[in-house]
Amino acid sequence: MSAVEFRCGVSTAARAHSARVLVVLCAVVVALAAAAGSAAAHAAFQDASPEPGARLPVAPTQVRLVFTESLNRQLTSARIIDARTNRSVPVHVRVQGGRRLIVLPVQRLATGAYLVKWHTVSILDGHALEGSFGFGVRTRAVHGAQRLEQSPLARSGWLRVALRTVWYAALFYFGAGVLLGCAFRSRYGPARWLLGESSPASNDPSGTAGVRRAWGRTRVVGWVAVAAGAGVALAETQDAAGSLTWRGIRAYLFSTTSGEARVAAVLAVLIAALLAGRALRVAAVALLAGLYAVAVGGHANSASPHALALGSDWVHLVAAIAWVGGIAQIAAMWVPGIRDVSPGERRRVMREVLDRFGRVALPAVAVLAVAGGTNALIELGRVSELWTSAYGRVLLVKIALFGVIVAASYTHAFRLRRRIMAAAVGDSAAERHHWRLIGSQPAFAALVLGAAALLAVFPLPPRQLLERAEAGGRSGAGPPRQPPATAGLRAPRPGELASAEQAGPWIAAAWVTPSRGALTGTVRLMNFSIQPVRAHIQVAGAAVRTCGLGCVRFRLAGTPASLRVTARRGRSAHTAVIPVQFRPGGADVARRILNDAIARIDELRAFRIAERLSGGLGGPAAISRYRIATRHDYAITARNAGPSQTVVIGSRVWVRQPDGSWQVQSIPTEDTRELMAWWTHRAGVRLLDVRHVHGRPVADLALADLARTGTIGAPFWFRLRVDLQSRHVLMMRMIAPGHFMNQRYYAFGIPVHVVPPVRSR
Repeated sequence: MSAVEFRCGVSTAARAHSARVLVVLCAVVVALAAAAGSAAAHAAFQDASPEPGARLPVAPTQVRLVFTESLNRQLTSARIIDARTNRSVPVHVRVQGGRRLIVLPVQRLATGAYLVKWHTVSILDGHALEGSFGFGVRTRAVHGAQRLEQSPLARSGWLRVALRTVWYAALFYFGAGVLLGCAFRSRYGPARWLLGESSPASNDPSGTAGVRRAWGRTRVVGWVAVAAGAGVALAETQDAAGSLTWRGIRAYLFSTTSGEARVAAVLAVLIAALLAGRALRVAAVALLAGLYAVAVGGHANSASPHALALGSDWVHLVAAIAWVGGIAQIAAMWVPGIRDVSPGERRRVMREVLDRFGRVALPAVAVLAVAGGTNALIELGRVSELWTSAYGRVLLVKIALFGVIVAASYTHAFRLRRRIMAAAVGDSAAERHHWRLIGSQPAFAALVLGAAALLAVFPLPPRQLLERAEAGGRSGAGPPRQPPATAGLRAPRPGELASAEQAGPWIAAAWVTPSRGALTGTVRLMNFSIQPVRAHIQVAGAAVRTCGLGCVRFRLAGTPASLRVTARRGRSAHTAVIPVQFRPGGADVARRILNDAIARIDELRAFRIAERLSGGLGGPAAISRYRIATRHDYAITARNAGPSQTVVIGSRVWVRQPDGSWQVQSIPTEDTRELMAWWTHRAGVRLLDVRHVHGRPVADLALADLARTGTIGAPFWFRLRVDLQSRHVLMMRMIAPGHFMNQRYYAFGIPVHVVPPVRSR
């Protein structure tokens, strides 16, 4: 066979092979796009109670955080930090219903500002996500709106980026050696394609040695890839679990899809490295499986559409390895000693190695661009994120570097090489430029892989941040989200009563109006985030019709003392008994009674309060006793999961620590009236009833502070019982999101002694 015939035969075979490769890869993308479905996103922070930045009139019995998807129970944590001492408050943490994180303070939170810090790990892509927000108890919040940690370099992120860069670089070099060794099969070995076929190895000892060195180098890099992959898995375990204990490793690597994918990727590359010298085809199959595991362990597994995201990511990896890894293999083989190679041999390498590789590289670049563009659209969500988000800007740098490599490939393959091959006499300047371009491409490829590693470490891509915001979360330091209009919260109209009661974890609120011997009105069901609850609502004895999500309008014959409202969702049902009997014309009388009670409290110098506060989720209620000595001096003894004591005298507060000692702090001077939550929410006052209890006349009042929801963070409903002879408030019932409280007032005028604790620090 002549040289021309051989060259034409090789070109025809390579062209047919590259066409088959392109068809197969495009078919994979099309098939995956056709099968694409939706997928759950990263478990991102959505909402919290108390709301970030809220100022609470009473200490919460629990802090609840809601996430968009299910949490990894073993790797989710939260803590409450006292902003003044920067110390963590003892808490119990549990995950409820898959995506709710409940934080229960062991002791009642004293007056002050608090910071909630949380940490969770996606069960889909294995990325750790953490954030913080603040709230205040009878004072302003120091740390306001929700802050989400989005930096890829947080928590030693630079180490994870460095390890991933090494992992990708080694994987690309080794993968190209295996995959191209299979594609360009030769009886002289898997690396013989780097030498060309026109010079048999038996007649070229130096070529044989070069091929052996090239394949040996490929296998060594394969073991480097195994070690780097294991290092990446352990570094990410440390970041997610906080330690490299067996418990942390098991929770991260062996209990979720993302962790198992990381293990599978390393094992697949290990199998490929073991079999590369004996069963190259099996090694190639193992390597392709390992690349799919890499996609499953990344952002693609938490993106939507799921199948398209995973498929395009896998195709992107395979095409990149075929092109970029192949360039690195050629550069390592020829660039260091190209000056010592004769002009004729250099031309043969261009013809038999570079041109042949180009038949695979060209379709690989096309597929790489299509798959990369698909990935970018999936991860960004909208084009503007490319320059407005940190993730997008890193991706923009990666795209620019990719463009540099494409430009270099085009220049040396389609301009310089054609000029060199067409010239009768060698063009030394063009040849030097040609080989310099080939030698520079692996360096730019390393920068591309570094950018890819940085993108892989980002906790949330822009599209997931957008979906998180649409789901009701807050990103960055934006203002607290206002309750939706569908919640229907409004102040009661004249002649109308606004009343509410607890229905399990929810609030059942009613706006009622007596009319012609009947009662008409609206009942709304809302959760602790003041969101309507999707449930079937029934009002006993009444005809109802729906008025939206979590809303019914009703008409009930007669004037009952209460409404019995039952809310059913799935197998659970909760009932609330809402007092609705009131005197429509008694609002002025109710206001006078309330003003008399306020004046009486101003005159008091001592009394006591017994309080019971629950969050509605079935946990233990907080039981507290207040001893009020003066307007600014009081002591609190609380029982919840453990006892606690607080003493406040003027602007000093003492809090008893678990070891029995007392810690003293300075605070703004407190008014003991703020211990009574209704004191600052005296709105929507209505007279429910006047009757005799134990021979004494008492009045029952209803209060509804709903118009101020945007500034205080939650609506409040109260019911007060006032002794009409002494003008003392005897009892109080409060309904607020996540706060269901009863207070009993007694021991009026009996002296109380509140003194500083002896042992304090």
